[in-house]
Amino acid sequence: MISILMCTYNRAYCLEHSINSVLNQTYEDFEFIIVDDGSTDATEELIRTYTDSRIKYIKMERNSYYCHAANCGLAHCNGDYVAFMNSDDEWLPDKLQKQVEFMEKNTEYGACFTAVALIDKEGRDITDECRKMAIVFDARYRSQKEYLQAFLYRGNTLCHPSAFIRKSILDKTGGFNLMYCQLADLDLWIRIVTLAPIHVLDERLTCFRWDITKNDQISNGTRDTAIRTFNEQMMIRRDLIERLSDEQFIEIFGDKFKNKDSRSHLEIEFEKAFLLSECVGEIPELKILGIHKLEQVLRMPGAVDTLNSHFGMRIHEVYEWTKAHMYYNPWLIGEYDEKIHKLNVEKAKLIIKQDQEIRQLRAEYENSNSWKITAPLRNVIKKRQKGEK
Repeated sequence: MISILMCTYNRAYCLEHSINSVLNQTYEDFEFIIVDDGSTDATEELIRTYTDSRIKYIKMERNSYYCHAANCGLAHCNGDYVAFMNSDDEWLPDKLQKQVEFMEKNTEYGACFTAVALIDKEGRDITDECRKMAIVFDARYRSQKEYLQAFLYRGNTLCHPSAFIRKSILDKTGGFNLMYCQLADLDLWIRIVTLAPIHVLDERLTCFRWDITKNDQISNGTRDTAIRTFNEQMMIRRDLIERLSDEQFIEIFGDKFKNKDSRSHLEIEFEKAFLLSECVGEIPELKILGIHKLEQVLRMPGAVDTLNSHFGMRIHEVYEWTKAHMYYNPWLIGEYDEKIHKLNVEKAKLIIKQDQEIRQLRAEYENSNSWKITAPLRNVIKKRQKGEK
């Protein structure tokens, strides 16, 4: 049997389509647990119009956000598998059937996801119109190693309402981490992949509702949301690395080592520090994860000797390595980038203008064949070389 878990809050306006897409599945052996997370609209009235005995309705007294509501729902899941469903998304009728078939044939896998079609609020397919978001879900990796590396360097590429997970694996992960409200699913996927391989079916069996106004930007959140997302990414990346044993870390990230021969516990701890400083590709100067880890490693006996002999680094180089971070306010990085971009644009315009002036003066010189033009031409070239206007 499958346990389908849906949490909802004030989505009576679109909930019916999601519920119907679950009840219309060709695979019928399931229980459908709907957790109403303190809705104040007509959600309860809508759900109670359904008479399907597979529906189990749980009403929370007050809104508690997704993770707590989902964990409460998981406590009521009795199936061999758990499928997550969002209250504004939809499934194709054979979604569960094809996932069950895959998981029954491939017992070593801990979870199965599907490819995704993006739909607008009217249910129209907008996948081709929103390529930036579609490309995120279209990413494919072949192994636990590739997925964990991708999670560390790139973030989440798996669609929550497409997830189909063995209950035994889910029980070992402990459910959703209540600390996270932006990236809780990414944290869960990492813990699942650490335990078992996963697979993504190539068919677009999940319809993920997407605001087409976000076509040009994946995230349209507020500044506070962006800051919290950043911090959650940091914590999740740290936990990913710290959760791995030395042997697992070598197997998964050994090809990223500073020294490919690192094997002792102290050497591995250094490698974790280096990796954590370099995994924040989109904001390369924010090395706080690596700095924090390195501070811990440098307390260990023999740390400086290992740094010198195994990695060929002096402590002075560590200070230089951490220097850039000390001069950045992480919440102003975006503003700095914007200013730098504007400066680069102005610089490019200036260079173009200067090139035009030089070409014009040279043309005048060649046409007039007069030595009088050489002085201003020489001045412009000198200014150009000095970067002056």
